[in-house]
Amino acid sequence: MKSLGRYEILIEIGRGAMGIVYLGSDAKIHRQVALKCLRPELFEASEETRKRFQGEILALGRLVHPNIVTIFDTGEDTATGTSYIVMEYVEGTSLGQLLKKGTPLTVDQIVRIGIDICRALDFAHSKGVIHRDIKPGNILLTSEQQTVKVTDFGIARLDGGGHTQTDHLLGTPQYMSPEQCKGERVDGRSDLFSVGALLYELLTRQKPFPGDNVAAIMHQVLTKNPAPPASLSPDIPKPLSDIVMKAMEKEPGQRFSTGAEMADALAGLSTHREQAAEERPTMALSGSQEAPLPTPAGRGRYWVWAPIAVIGLLALIGWWRLAPNQAPADPTGAGANSLGNGAATRAVAAPQIGQVDLTTTPIGAEVLIDGEPKGLTPLMLDLPAGSHELVLRKEGYHPLEATITVVSGEKVPVDLKLAEEEKTP
Repeated sequence: MKSLGRYEILIEIGRGAMGIVYLGSDAKIHRQVALKCLRPELFEASEETRKRFQGEILALGRLVHPNIVTIFDTGEDTATGTSYIVMEYVEGTSLGQLLKKGTPLTVDQIVRIGIDICRALDFAHSKGVIHRDIKPGNILLTSEQQTVKVTDFGIARLDGGGHTQTDHLLGTPQYMSPEQCKGERVDGRSDLFSVGALLYELLTRQKPFPGDNVAAIMHQVLTKNPAPPASLSPDIPKPLSDIVMKAMEKEPGQRFSTGAEMADALAGLSTHREQAAEERPTMALSGSQEAPLPTPAGRGRYWVWAPIAVIGLLALIGWWRLAPNQAPADPTGAGANSLGNGAATRAVAAPQIGQVDLTTTPIGAEVLIDGEPKGLTPLMLDLPAGSHELVLRKEGYHPLEATITVVSGEKVPVDLKLAEEEKTP
């Protein structure tokens, strides 16, 4: 099998419970994609299951969010009968890989990761989609922009979202909520429990609910409370520890009610730490870049990037805009000024970012900003404040070029209509 529809298969890049993932190429718009070929037995129950799944994936693919992996297309290969999903190809690493390698993260970095995950989940929950399998392996970090990308949305929707057996089987026990372990119906608060378990592991490098087998792990989830992270390391702030423990309350009603509420709690902690950090100097050596002194989580002192190819499996995508003070901090300190021998300085302010809410008639136009492909409309973009050159292209329509002005901290709606090419008689 050398292709799926119009997508050329390049190499196999992964295998999982749902099927095989390939790196592919969309020759039509010159873009690399991830192609997920689904196991045929997923649809053995009935043809209706296949059709429902295709419809759900298409619905999810119409949503766009900067912290969720994008679905571009879905289809079925007529020659082999293989169902496949075309997704955003993400270069970077996963939190699971960072944990496996022992890569340290600072407290501030962990807080930023938590905020982005919660924002992504809050958007998904507002659309009626529960993730059901939040874990380190499903959180990607891009190598270039250090952006958090949540992946594997929608897997549990293979059963239509109503059968508890699928909820039970598809979760990962170490991060599952008590209600998911019991096979009960779940809501967004179940995902927040999983976020709490994930943050606990990032902070302590210990799983909150250890066990040698699934039964032992689930017993821990249902009956045991882990030691608060702050009690395991003096480097972990108690307010952050309290947020993590609240997220992992056994009763859903005692947790954060929404992802936005948990994100706001983390952001408040982050803001407090940043204000304190402004009074803490950073040291610059002559002839070198300034390196800010990070607040460690355990023994963490730095963030090492291992830029390898990582893809999202089944991704719901939507869009939530981050305010400038919610952007991940530069872990390398490369953006800071150096003032010479032993000089003490403050970190450089984050770049000013605005938003562009881009829609077109018809939808599905390829978007280029300053010559760089960004995706297909409708699309929400985070761009530096100032003027940018926009180009729209779609087969059968005349290209459209325009200049857009982005204002820091504001969202600019842009709605454009493409002119159809004249058809030759």
